[in-house]
Order: sequence, then structure tokens, then C-alpha cells
Amino acid sequence: MSFRLRVTILSALAVAAAIVGTSVVVYYTDRAELMKQVDGELVSSLQLPRVEEIVKGPAIPPLYGKNVVHLRPRQLVLPGSFKAVQVSVLAQKLSAAKLLAGKRAFATITADGVTTRVMTVKGPQRVVRITASLQEVDRNLAHLRWLLILVSISGAGAAAILGLLVSSRATKPLRRLTETTERIVETGDLSARTGQHGRDEISRLSARLDELLAMLESSLATQRRLVADASHELRTPIATVRANVELLAEPGALDDRERAEMLADVRGELESMTTLVNELLELARGEESEIAPIEFRLDEVVRSAVERIARRSANVAFRTDLEPSIVVGIPERVERAVANLLDNARKWSPAGETVVVSVRDGAVEVRDRGPGVADEDAALVFDRFFRSTNARGMPGAGLGLAIVKQIADAHGGSVSLDRPAGGGARFRLQLSGSR
Repeated sequence: MSFRLRVTILSALAVAAAIVGTSVVVYYTDRAELMKQVDGELVSSLQLPRVEEIVKGPAIPPLYGKNVVHLRPRQLVLPGSFKAVQVSVLAQKLSAAKLLAGKRAFATITADGVTTRVMTVKGPQRVVRITASLQEVDRNLAHLRWLLILVSISGAGAAAILGLLVSSRATKPLRRLTETTERIVETGDLSARTGQHGRDEISRLSARLDELLAMLESSLATQRRLVADASHELRTPIATVRANVELLAEPGALDDRERAEMLADVRGELESMTTLVNELLELARGEESEIAPIEFRLDEVVRSAVERIARRSANVAFRTDLEPSIVVGIPERVERAVANLLDNARKWSPAGETVVVSVRDGAVEVRDRGPGVADEDAALVFDRFFRSTNARGMPGAGLGLAIVKQIADAHGGSVSLDRPAGGGARFRLQLSGSR
């Protein structure tokens, strides 16, 4: 059963139940009102002189010790009406007389298929029963019953039709959302969008689905670009290593000096490929991490990274200005980002220069004295596999700064490049939750 049909049936049932409930209330309310009118007419009959005489008449002894009813009930017409009542005199010892409260009681009886309203009145010497036929009341209630049944059936039918129209309009955005989702599953086209906007729940769900599709499309495009770039970057060293290995495998093709040089070249290419693979794994891991973020001292993490990079940088010095700063994140990944910034500064700094590293208010700044970044390269330095013209002859695959940006994004922070006066470059890594 479709969602649209379920909404139609439920709405029709709800309206039908409301109509039936209202009809029942109307029926019994009207019945009570009619009975109240009849009781009022019975009470008003007490004002008739003849009825008053009958009520105040002498007592009638019981016949053979049993309760009896006067054999000749009198029929009287109510004043100002064509309605008639019958007045009967009961024996004083009638058991029903004991149930009288306030000298008056009402009841409804059916005899010979005729429904009658009975008012029992206790007089000074006798008990009198005044009755009025309810045929007219029953006839009016029968008409009302059929009218309410007709209204209920008509209302339920109208509710079904209106429910179908309303559900068709109400579920239209949901059908469009379903069709879009099915089309994406069938074709794998992540560029499809629902294109629905609004403040209702379905529109908000559609908007979130569009955002999710955009994220998936971007992630898939990034993944494909990463694979393509990695394949391109690995193709050259693999080809070089293969050629060198084939040449080394030929007996007598190389003398000892040439063989040693070629082995060194193979080792260098293998080290470059190892570095590239490690960086690709770092990028592929992305924001996923099984380690929960914690509070840690950013200045201590930076000090550890500086000491590690300085040990293999004999030609470049590092000067630090580290203020205590507590941030929230994964210390190991933050240290990797800082190390990449330091390694980038070390690589571009001329021999004898000093790299300045500072920590303040949850931010790390790394300033070098290298040639700086060209205007056309400033917006591209954090892209994967980007290498400027000046970096083509230097080791690396252009992934270090991309990893820094990825780690910053994963921590809700940012990384930026500044080209200060006096040359060089200054990178700023800002982390969130600092204090």
C-alpha cells in the first residue's frame, strides 16, 4: 500500500469517525431535548382542573389485596395543543409509589409496540399515572437517524475524495524526493538534485539530501582526482626503477662505479615513492579517526615537532616563541601538520637563515626567509600535488600543505598563507577550542 493511499484512508477514517461521533451526540442530545419537552407537557397537565381533581381524589382500596389500575383511564387534551394525555388512578399500595421522589417520577415503557412516557404523581390520597404517547417523538427520531446516517455516509465519501486530493498534493514533494533517490541509485549520477526549498519537514529533508549529494559528489571527484594524480606521480619513478633494475640485471652492462650510482638512484626513487605512498595514505584517511579529541598543550606539541625537525636541519636554525595554549583535538595529527609546515619552511630557507615559530591563542605561525610565494601560486599552495615552477627540481610530491589543510579542516580550524614585508612566507594554523 502506497503512502498516499494510507494517508487517504486514514484521513477518511478520521473524518468519518468525527462525523459519526458528532451524529451520535446530536441524536442523543435531540432525543433528550424531546423527552424533556414531553416531560414538561406531562407536568403542565397537572394544571388541568380535571387532572387536579383526579390527583386529589379519595383513595382507592386494593382489589383482592393486589395493586390495581383504574379500569377507565381518561384522555385529556393539553391546553393550547392537539396532544392528549391519559390519566389513570393507581392503588395506594402500589409498589411503584414507594419509589417516588418529590411526589413525581418519570419512566418510559413499551406496550403492544407503542412507546409511552409515564409520569407518576403521588397525591394526598392516591397515586395517579399520567401517560403520553411517544409515537411522534419516535417518528421524529427515526427521521433524524436516517438523516444522520445519510450525512455520515456522505461525509465519509467527501472525506475520502478530499483526502485523496490533499494527500496527492501533500505527498508530491515526497514523491519527487523518492524519484530523485531512485534515479540516483539506478544511474549513479550524484549530480541530480531534488531542487525543493521551503520550511516544512520534507523540504528541509530534501535540502539536506541535496547537501549530502553535493558532499558525495565532491568527495568522489576528489577521490578520482587523487587516484589520477597519484597514478601520474607514481608512473615516472616506477618507470625509472624498472629501467634501472633491468639494466642492473644485465651481466656486464655496468662497471662497479656505474652499478653503485644506479643502485643509489634506485634507492632514492624508492624512498620518494615510500614518502608519496605514506602521504597518500594520510590524505585517504581524511577526517576519519578512531581517536577521540582531547585537550592538550599546543605549545608542547609544537616544541616536540621543532626539536624533531631541527635534528635533521643542520643548515637552518629555528627560533621559538611558544606561549602556553590549550586546544582540543588529536595531538598526533596536529603535530603532523606542524611538522609539515616546519619541513616546508626548512626546505625553502637558504642556508644560515632562521625559521621563526610562535604559538599564541591556539594558533601556530611559521615564518621563513625563503623566496616567498608568487601571486599566481598563492591560491594553489594547499591543493593536492600542486608544485610551483621553482619546486619542480626539489624532492616531494606536493602533498605536505594539502595534508596540513585537511588536518586543520578536520579540527574545525583553518590554515592560511601570508606574504609579509621583507620576503619569505608566513603560514598560520588556527585551531578551534583554544584557551
